[in-house]
Amino acid sequence: MQMSRRYEQELSAGCQYEPLPSLPETEHHLPNLVGGESYEWAAIDNLDTFFARIYRYWHDKGLVTILIGRLLNLTALAFTIIFSGFLLLAVNWQALHDDCLLPHEPHKSCDLLAVAIHKHPWEAHSKALVGLVGLYLVLCGVYWVWSAVQLVCEMRDVLDVKHFINNKLGISDRQIRMMTWSELLHRLVLVQGTTRLCAVRDLDELDIVGRIMRKENYLIGMLNSGVLALYVRGCSPVLGRRFMLTKTLEWNLYLCILDPVFDEHFHIRQEFLLDEGRLRKRLVAAAAVNLVLSPFLLMFLVIYFFMKHAERFYHSPGSLGSRRWSSLARWRLRELNELPHYVQHRLDASYEAAVKYVGQFPSPLASQIAKFVSFIAGSFAALLLGLSLLDENLLEVPLGGRNVVWWLALTGVLLTISRSFINDTPVAFDPERAMAELVLHTHYLPRHWRGRAHTAEVQQAVNSMFTYKVLLFLEELASVVLTPFILAYSLPRCAGAILQFVSDHTTRVEGVGDICSLAAFDFSRHGNSKYGAPMHADKRLRSKQGKMEKSFLTFVATYPTWQPPAAGRRMLNTIGSLHMAAAAGAAAGGQGPGAAAAAAAAVPASPMGHGVGNLDESVIWQQHGSSAAAAATPRQQQQHVINIGNGSSSSMWVGVADQPPALRHPSYGPQ
Repeated sequence: MQMSRRYEQELSAGCQYEPLPSLPETEHHLPNLVGGESYEWAAIDNLDTFFARIYRYWHDKGLVTILIGRLLNLTALAFTIIFSGFLLLAVNWQALHDDCLLPHEPHKSCDLLAVAIHKHPWEAHSKALVGLVGLYLVLCGVYWVWSAVQLVCEMRDVLDVKHFINNKLGISDRQIRMMTWSELLHRLVLVQGTTRLCAVRDLDELDIVGRIMRKENYLIGMLNSGVLALYVRGCSPVLGRRFMLTKTLEWNLYLCILDPVFDEHFHIRQEFLLDEGRLRKRLVAAAAVNLVLSPFLLMFLVIYFFMKHAERFYHSPGSLGSRRWSSLARWRLRELNELPHYVQHRLDASYEAAVKYVGQFPSPLASQIAKFVSFIAGSFAALLLGLSLLDENLLEVPLGGRNVVWWLALTGVLLTISRSFINDTPVAFDPERAMAELVLHTHYLPRHWRGRAHTAEVQQAVNSMFTYKVLLFLEELASVVLTPFILAYSLPRCAGAILQFVSDHTTRVEGVGDICSLAAFDFSRHGNSKYGAPMHADKRLRSKQGKMEKSFLTFVATYPTWQPPAAGRRMLNTIGSLHMAAAAGAAAGGQGPGAAAAAAAAVPASPMGHGVGNLDESVIWQQHGSSAAAAATPRQQQQHVINIGNGSSSSMWVGVADQPPALRHPSYGPQ
């Protein structure tokens, strides 16, 4: 009975829930297991897919939301296909300038539908155009049918996931809307006490997240190591060496590399690693397919963008001047084993800091041009408004081939857009502090950025990652045309480096399969003592900028119930010693990174020669000022790392913002 109560309390820790009415209370208790004979075996063929569906079920907040969302997306896709066909074939665009449609010709008035709509659209255009649009509609229709079939098949799996979550985890759809992912994942770990999910062993939090992000971790590691040439070769004088990772290119990377590299047992295919020529041919073949489909995809994206953003642009033209993180930046800033909603939360939290840093470098030229355009447009708008106040009939009077209302709308748009580029707000120039606030959320601070936040090089790098929305859309359109060239010329040249990366950064974990060894937090293989790792591996195998070490600390902070391995606990002790040294330096009256570095240098090094005293000074600076002290035991040490955000300063190195732990989960926390 004591074991049952303890299990029940641990299962419900952090979230009060009610047992399902249809589930007897005794089913939540652990049975008396004799040699494992009382275990219930869950027949799950593909645990990767199963765990991914559980995550999506939690992320989409239950069956009803998933079903309605999928149906609405399918309906929106059908509407987009039909409406695009209507715009391309049925609308007579030349007839829109017919005299009978002009407001100053009332005696010639006619019905818009009778004039502007083709009664026989297939006969009103050339055969080439009709054939091209027809092929576009057929391809889109096939994609819609495939999506509908996929939805039907997916619903059966979603129902299985719902049954598992409701009956095995004891979580209803109402409760799942108020539960954090880490809480649900902890229950998924605990339920293995009664239900065997993996035939080999029980899985912990790292194993489950590693299965969900098996392929994504490889992509994150490749981007961190710089083995992917995601740019068009030979276009440097025109485009410069501009890297891009749009959705189109991302799909092709999965299709050509990340999907075929694994077999049905989640092991790396050795024949894939040994045949570089085959990978090159696969990339070239994908380039040919993309080249054939590029006109249709480009057509669909333009129409979809128009339908999605036309109303927003009409009411808020200034949104063209807003910024967001590019797709490539999202992947570069994403940490190993970081699920999508966590990285989205971090980047959303970094928006104000990114705007603040970009605002440190206003463009005087752009501001002057915007003020001039605003002055001219405002003058014309004032004149036209004044005329309309004198006589409202003047609004329909033609002016330069357009009526006054059209010119008023145009000047209003120009005013809104130009004002979005005018920066009259006083800015206290302190780029280093602004960069520190940005790094607090992004956890991204390359060595050549440190102490150089005021330089044009760093400014341009941040601007390329945090850029205007309209430029990102143009980049997405351009990628439709450029992706075939990247697949045919750039990526085949680095095929050997890609295969070498997979070979060097793969480890086989019992019960999980082959995963990226960086995501397994293999410190003996990839550790970097400058970032707190207990081992110092070969430089070729270490992650850049301490990616693995930062990801480890973020994972510890995100999943406090996870038990790190021995090497991880040693790293937590190292970080705790660093905080003790930084706190001692602060107590001694030292100011700035130098004092913290001097205090940390007094900490003795490990027998390997890579101890706290040899840590990178930027790490010491990032932790300097924290009032937290090191904990005595490994579990207390882990809890100390989780609670660093409650200290008196930022915890950029640890990867947790200055906020209570509950706020790390977006939209969730104690009410």
